[in-house]
Amino acid sequence: MTLSAHAGTPPQPYHTADSPARDRLGLLVVVLMGLVILGALANLLFGAVTLSPGRVWLALIGASGPAAGDPVAQDIIWNLRLPRLLLGALIGVHFAIAGSLLQAVMRNPLADSGVMGINAGASLAAVLAFAAAERLAGDGNPYLRAALSLDWLPLIACGGGLAAAAAVYRLSWNRGSTPVRLVLCGIAVAGLLSALTTGVLAGWAQATTETVLAWLSGSLYGRDWEHLAALLPWTAVSLILLPPLVRGGNLLQLGDDVAATRGLGVERSRFALLLVAVLFAASAVGIAGPVGFVGLIVAHVARLLVGPSLGRQLIVSPLCGALLVLASDLIGRVVLVPAELPIGVVTSLLGVPFFLALLARRP
Repeated sequence: MTLSAHAGTPPQPYHTADSPARDRLGLLVVVLMGLVILGALANLLFGAVTLSPGRVWLALIGASGPAAGDPVAQDIIWNLRLPRLLLGALIGVHFAIAGSLLQAVMRNPLADSGVMGINAGASLAAVLAFAAAERLAGDGNPYLRAALSLDWLPLIACGGGLAAAAAVYRLSWNRGSTPVRLVLCGIAVAGLLSALTTGVLAGWAQATTETVLAWLSGSLYGRDWEHLAALLPWTAVSLILLPPLVRGGNLLQLGDDVAATRGLGVERSRFALLLVAVLFAASAVGIAGPVGFVGLIVAHVARLLVGPSLGRQLIVSPLCGALLVLASDLIGRVVLVPAELPIGVVTSLLGVPFFLALLARRP
């Protein structure tokens, strides 16, 4: 499917899936789940220290049983790699769903939480929280500051993302909003917020600035079970809110006029979908930083695999997002051993050529 076809041809997402189509979707899900499992196994095996499959297996089953006998492997698996891969997969799910929702709402294949200013708003709010925590703690204890930030970061990031999305929505409003105005205002707001974030960091200039810069590059370094536990409630809330909105997302892809004639409250539905997309993207930013281009890439891959139906895209895009983040994290950990590349750098190296290719194909 070409981009021009996606942008100009109304999708037909309401046809009842026939049996062969359901079979293909089921087979695709099984294949993607298998790839995600393989990616997870690779993340357990490889890194600064390569573990054999036998050591990984014994570490997994021996954590509380009689087979325990390799404390180094158990420490690596249970305290470093397992929480990191689970969190990475969940981060991928968040950004993938946000990307699919935003591209459906905007009817624009270039829409993404980064393009819409959501990531920039969440990042600015988080950086301000880091600075405020440092001022308030003021005892030179980085662990205290980290604890304060972790407890509140997803909420603070969501607040920043929501404020940015509200600003974009308000600026684009002119007797209603259009997808084109939303995207253009999103690019402008993202640029402004990114500049403000840089300004805060330049004026802050504290000892932990380097740590915050690493967070802003999008990283899973040092993430553990506490980070996973902090993100899971946001995953649950966002997933609960999502299903009732899928029909509206499908109708919006047909155009505002068509959606209105079919009884949809266009602005109300668009706002609700934007809100859920913000919750997915901003909460992930609060934990791992702004990991760019995941939503952009995955939304296109999902559309290529299952067509324009938003419901089907939301089945495969979380798996694609988890696979992309796991693969990117693995590449970042093994390419410069013992150092590692932040995951946001790897996804950007993949996403920028992808973004430029999309632009080149647009008329």
